[in-house]
Amino acid sequence: MIITLEDKKKIMPTLDNMLTICYGCRTLIDDRYYLMAVDRSWHLSCLKCFDCGMSLEQERTCFARYGQIFCKDDYIKRYCSRVCARCHTIIRQDEVILRAKQFIFHLDCFTCITCNLLLHPGDEFGLKDDLIFCRHHFF
Repeated sequence: MIITLEDKKKIMPTLDNMLTICYGCRTLIDDRYYLMAVDRSWHLSCLKCFDCGMSLEQERTCFARYGQIFCKDDYIKRYCSRVCARCHTIIRQDEVILRAKQFIFHLDCFTCITCNLLLHPGDEFGLKDDLIFCRHHFF
């Protein structure tokens, strides 16, 4: 779920006759203003990214999944992208990848860890942990 500025930044005045509890710290909100995000109330300082802890008070958007709120970068890392097992950088959705068991690699990263031989689909290789070896160096 993407929460836009309009959704997130509805700064609500606190009503004196209504008790409002902050979802982040679980304490009473007695501030003049608070935020509403994902149908929950938050102190201005309590709306933070679940992964990195960055304050989302000044951000234009935030993202939510399974009741957790994320900054844009962490949401993309967690739910929209994959990481190459060799270079540990994000693999974009439009990139072609190679798989070896549960590991994924950029095409250019699918190389023997010993000799850097670029391996192609159909080539014989060995896999130990997340390390790729050409046939020669595996045996």
